[in-house]
Formats: sequence, structure tokens, C-alpha cells
Amino acid sequence: MPWVDKNRCIGCGICVRECPVNAISMENGKAVIDMKKCIRCKKCHEICPKNAVRHDSEKNQKEV
Repeated sequence: MPWVDKNRCIGCGICVRECPVNAISMENGKAVIDMKKCIRCKKCHEICPKNAVRHDSEKNQKEV
């Protein structure tokens, strides 16, 4: 499952514009992924200039 690292997200909105199913929005200047809409295409993960869109396997124990 994708998730957004709020510390890395700069609020550029590239992921919002590029998401093919409009599953990403901005809240308080940060990207938020709607898991009900997300089709896990990984486009956001690939295009984020700050690598803020992460995958569950990249969470550390504190975040789990």
C-alpha cells in the first residue's frame, strides 16, 4: 500500500495531477492518498521528486 511521508512531501501537487484515478488530494499542503480509490499503479511513487510516496515495506517499526 502506498503512503505519503509528510516529512518529505513538499506539496508540489505533481502526484495529484498525475494520478489516473484522482485518488490523491492535498490537505494542509501535503498529499493524501484515498485508499478506496487507489489502484496501486505506482505512478505517484515513480514521479514524486522528493520520494515522499512510499510503500508499506519502507515503514520503520515506529511507524507500524
